[in-house]
Amino acid sequence: MSRDRKCNLCDSDNCIAIHQSPIKQEGDNHYTYLITDSSLRPLDRIFKCADCGLVFAVPAGELKRLHSAYVNMVDKRYIEEEQGRRVSACSILIKLDKLKRDRNSGRLLDIGCGTGILLDEARKMGWETCGVEVSKWAAQYAKEKFNLKIHNTTLEEVKLSACSFDAVIMQDVIEHLVNPRQALTKIRKILKPDGILYINTPDIKSISSRLLKTKWWGMNSFHLYYFSKKSLDGLLVKSGFRAIKYSRYVRTFTVRYWLERFADYNKLIYRFFSSITRINLFGKRLLTVNLYDEVGVFARKKRSLEYFNEFKESVNSTLKENMKTIVVLPAYNAARTLEITFNDIPKDVVSEVILVDDNSKDDTVKIAKRLRVKTFVHKKNRGYGANQKTCYTKALELGADIIVMVHPDYQYDPRVIPELINPIKNGQFDAVFGSRMMKGGALIGGMPRWKHNANILLTALENIVFNTFLTEYHSGFRAYSSKFLETIRFNENSDGFIFDTEIIAQARLHNFKIEEVSIRTRYFDEASTIKFWPCVFYGLGILKTLLKYILHTHKIKHFKQFE
Repeated sequence: MSRDRKCNLCDSDNCIAIHQSPIKQEGDNHYTYLITDSSLRPLDRIFKCADCGLVFAVPAGELKRLHSAYVNMVDKRYIEEEQGRRVSACSILIKLDKLKRDRNSGRLLDIGCGTGILLDEARKMGWETCGVEVSKWAAQYAKEKFNLKIHNTTLEEVKLSACSFDAVIMQDVIEHLVNPRQALTKIRKILKPDGILYINTPDIKSISSRLLKTKWWGMNSFHLYYFSKKSLDGLLVKSGFRAIKYSRYVRTFTVRYWLERFADYNKLIYRFFSSITRINLFGKRLLTVNLYDEVGVFARKKRSLEYFNEFKESVNSTLKENMKTIVVLPAYNAARTLEITFNDIPKDVVSEVILVDDNSKDDTVKIAKRLRVKTFVHKKNRGYGANQKTCYTKALELGADIIVMVHPDYQYDPRVIPELINPIKNGQFDAVFGSRMMKGGALIGGMPRWKHNANILLTALENIVFNTFLTEYHSGFRAYSSKFLETIRFNENSDGFIFDTEIIAQARLHNFKIEEVSIRTRYFDEASTIKFWPCVFYGLGILKTLLKYILHTHKIKHFKQFE
């Protein structure tokens, strides 16, 4: 048995021909590809694996022509059905959203995205989208019409970072691939550990397939594989996935389009119903139909010993040693503690230190200049949140890759900075907080008991609303990636202390990952602290932020800062 008949699923050579047309002369096959063309007939040679049951076609050396047909495909009839295709796309995205463990959207990749209709709908739902599309026309249409990020190439050739997507969609694609198993292996690498893969493809075991045989629409000259639920499940397992939900794919098209697809089976019936649909524009109405001849599946990555080191290795491969780290010091009357704080900053891992003075009444600015710290001064006192806004804006302008905020009152130990920035450098997290509440660091450092207990209660409430598991939300020792700060609208946040909670809400809405590092704090007379009644108003401000977050996420009221 020749190598071109080897099963892609089980590697068996025991494959039986189930369809073989008379040998045609070169050039006889039809190589103009249209998604909407229902008249394409199957390839000449179709085999079935006697061991696992996978059905596949052998293109007899015509792969280059098939690829060329995909690249040059122009199908304007496809975009005429945009409204119905949006309905179908939304049905997939809604099911995907229900299966996600994290309520917030993340990064979504659509392989074979066509003109970008699904990606456009996903973006409206809050996803950060990206597409891969072979057709030059379709990729250009998606870029120009919807301003989408599209890689105009094949899945094999596109370069994508490991563990970088929360969801990958392959809608009517896998049956076209030369090596489906290899494709899924690559998808496993780019999918995050808890990410979801969605695939739908014609079902060779469906009733319509069995009745119509080679006249079934799924038996297409551009389809190289014909999956059933069993063989698709087997392919997923072989590629390191496990199915979590099977779902029939429901199509929505205009009545006229449905009739056009039926014309190839019975032209007399098509002409009769086609004449009826011209009355009162009935043919333009949308019709949703489930033909039960496609199988759709949502899957996650298997967590077996075979793949135990995969995530760790992929993360380590992204480690960047030359990232520019800038420490920002939001200062107000910090003259007595600024120098000792500055001296403890590890200069071997920090590229630059900048200080933003919020119109201090002491010698903070004078000392900062003596220490040769790049200093920016507010002409009037604007508040803690406004100070951070200036800090982050100036750091980004200076080209920072990582921005570390340290209060210059010496409550936090700057020597811990390397521990804060490493999870960002290796690509595991987007933000890292120094937590006083881990390992009893706050009480050991001298935090007042009432403040400690209030911190615990507020943190518990915030965890419930944000669906997180942080030990503290109120630390003044934090590290952010430049991508984090460039994405969120931190300039729309409060100028007061509530800024710290609002920025976490924005992180959750953009699906950024937050890590915590245990730290100890030092409470002493020279250190700045918030008194009782300001703490009460701060707590009320947190409750207000949580309410805004709930209203925004449930689409009851829109807030610009959470966009």
